[in-house]
Amino acid sequence: MEIRELEYFLACCETGSFTAAARKAHIVQSAMSSAIARLERDLGVPLFDRSVTPVALTEHGDALRTAAQRVLNAVRSARDEVHAASGRVRGTVVLGSTFSTGPLDLATVLTDLRTRHPEVVVQLRQSSAGSAGNLRAILDGSLDIALTASGERQPDGIMFRPLIEEPLVFACRADHPLAGRATITLPDLSAEPILRFPPGWAMRDTVDRVLGPAQSATEVADYGLMTKLVGAGFGTTLLPASAATGGDGLLVIPLDAPGLTWQLSVAVSARRRPTAATEALLDALTATANNAAGSRT
Repeated sequence: MEIRELEYFLACCETGSFTAAARKAHIVQSAMSSAIARLERDLGVPLFDRSVTPVALTEHGDALRTAAQRVLNAVRSARDEVHAASGRVRGTVVLGSTFSTGPLDLATVLTDLRTRHPEVVVQLRQSSAGSAGNLRAILDGSLDIALTASGERQPDGIMFRPLIEEPLVFACRADHPLAGRATITLPDLSAEPILRFPPGWAMRDTVDRVLGPAQSATEVADYGLMTKLVGAGFGTTLLPASAATGGDGLLVIPLDAPGLTWQLSVAVSARRRPTAATEALLDALTATANNAAGSRT
């Protein structure tokens, strides 16, 4: 079993196709198929069910995926530690992010990091599975760092570092019956058709917790579309203050609920030692968040 074969195997897991995995690895499809076949012969079990499209992992393949990610993480960490010992910070960091990072300017984070450590490469991943999906990816090793809108429940095996906190606001159209209020209370929203984010998003957990679950709620996995729908009179919603910028007929009203906030945190594994490159990105995230918080006080 070779390291490169494990890299090819994980590429197939990610893409669900030998052809797409070959493109990702910059090799021809026949070489990818041969590498997976060698790996299967070495292990003596089939790793993929090739009778379906996209190809699906067998139970043996599913078991290998976690182990392969762990091996590759260890190899990458060893390489990075060798370079760090000579004073160079280099390596690849896989960063998962929510669709909105609030007042945290991610472009500033990445630009500052490249200026300080030009040999650090950040691979950014955004998932419609929300914060819950990012946390699962931290646990299985496919992400090194995740920006998450932290909920109340924090899974074992993950360490959190709060970055940014801001209040939630009520968003409606300018001609909505509640538009004349200076503030909105939670009881005011009992009969409102609140648009909600999908399950797995921390905002969904918060809204369900304070207003009660709604099985038939309209779910929107995009902040821009959410505000457009509210501005068009399709419904109302709760948003982090920085995500509700007004315009397009949108009116933003503060909530009379001081403890109801949106918090962005950075999450890393508590079971894996972060590489020097990961530490550098953590420092950049923290510094930018502190600057953003200072400019708002």
